[in-house]
Amino acid sequence: LYLVDRYNDKSIYDVDFVPIEGAEQQPPGVGLLRIDHLTHNVHKGRMDEWAHFYAKLFNFREIRYFDIQGQATGLKSRAMTSPCGKIRIPINEPSDTKSQVQEYLDAYHGEGIQHIALTTNDIYGTVERLRANGVELMDVPDTYYDKVDERLPGHGEALARLKKCRILIDGDLENSKGILLQIFTQTVIGPIFFEIIQRKGNEGFGEGNFRALFESIERDQIKRGVL
Repeated sequence: LYLVDRYNDKSIYDVDFVPIEGAEQQPPGVGLLRIDHLTHNVHKGRMDEWAHFYAKLFNFREIRYFDIQGQATGLKSRAMTSPCGKIRIPINEPSDTKSQVQEYLDAYHGEGIQHIALTTNDIYGTVERLRANGVELMDVPDTYYDKVDERLPGHGEALARLKKCRILIDGDLENSKGILLQIFTQTVIGPIFFEIIQRKGNEGFGEGNFRALFESIERDQIKRGVL
């Protein structure tokens, strides 16, 4: 963990970074605004220990618990949030030795951040610009979109555009908790990848998409001979 004093005269960039001569200070971006959450992968049996660590040290509290089982593997997750609600860290542990979480732990040689979720106000435009810049995004099975209208009636998104961009959708419209849109990159820094997320009133983590995403990753693992 790296703690920064925001009241100090110098920022983190003054201390830890060296300016590159001629580099554009504010280049045109793709619409990404801030970090939404970080996902922390830990060894089997260590999830509760890490949840206690965040709770005791930083007064985090648990806001979600998941036990996800795919066709061949699974994971458990506790989502923690800071008192202000601005820092959210889901903690994942594998349910078996073939889990995508275990694959990350093996590739990373230990526990660490699996993915970083970044917020946008226009996920369609962001995805189009990311692809134009050569960023490879995780594919989603066509069958996922066959169930969207049934799972989230009245979601208000153009299904054809969701499918074209391969964007996932989740929400809780029955309880007026809105929807969220999300998509994931391929791994880009070793086993680490990024999530792009747009929240439209929903503060979850795409629980309804976990199984679809999990099975998508399992298919990729099968192709690579991991499963």
